[in-house]
Amino acid sequence: MSPLGDIINYMELKETEKNLLDAVSHIIENDGFTKIGVNRIANKAGCDKVLIYRYFGGLDGLLVEWAKRHDYYSFAYSEFIETIKRAESKDLKQIVKDVLIRQLHYLKDNVLMQELLVWELSGHSSFKGILEERERSGYKLQEELNRYLNIGNDNDISIAMIISAINYIVLFTRQYHKINGIDFSKPESWGRLKTVISKYVDFIFANSSL
Repeated sequence: MSPLGDIINYMELKETEKNLLDAVSHIIENDGFTKIGVNRIANKAGCDKVLIYRYFGGLDGLLVEWAKRHDYYSFAYSEFIETIKRAESKDLKQIVKDVLIRQLHYLKDNVLMQELLVWELSGHSSFKGILEERERSGYKLQEELNRYLNIGNDNDISIAMIISAINYIVLFTRQYHKINGIDFSKPESWGRLKTVISKYVDFIFANSSL
């Protein structure tokens, strides 16, 4: 095959991959994860379902690739790792705050990420590849922070509690505005939450050896 033919095939491959990933997003956003399936995705993308297996190894592989673009902790490692490596000790506390506050903003504004978490919390065991990718990438970020922070063995529990609180509050307030008398339909409540997240990180660092 000529070099030009190789370029055309590569461009067609990338276009098909993009169409499949866009189809996943469209189905999740409009119908939720319950409607995800090979046939439905292929129909929406306008391609043969065999390409899902050829390019991604199957549905789970396609969803893992989708998660790398839409699941926060599946891509947060690549976005923050260089910043962490270049940082001095005095900057690390702010980096941790940035990671967590960005999680809050991303989840609050991203319906796809919300639908993913709702699906997982509903008890469905399928699509484990997404969970594994998030845990792998998210924990890699935690491990890097552990190397630089030196804040004791319980810092992972502290971070996990903040991550979990963010997820719960955002998902709960999709349907109900108030938690413990706090009205999250008001912007100032989200501002208070960000302030408290920052204070928790301050507390973690205050009990560190840095």
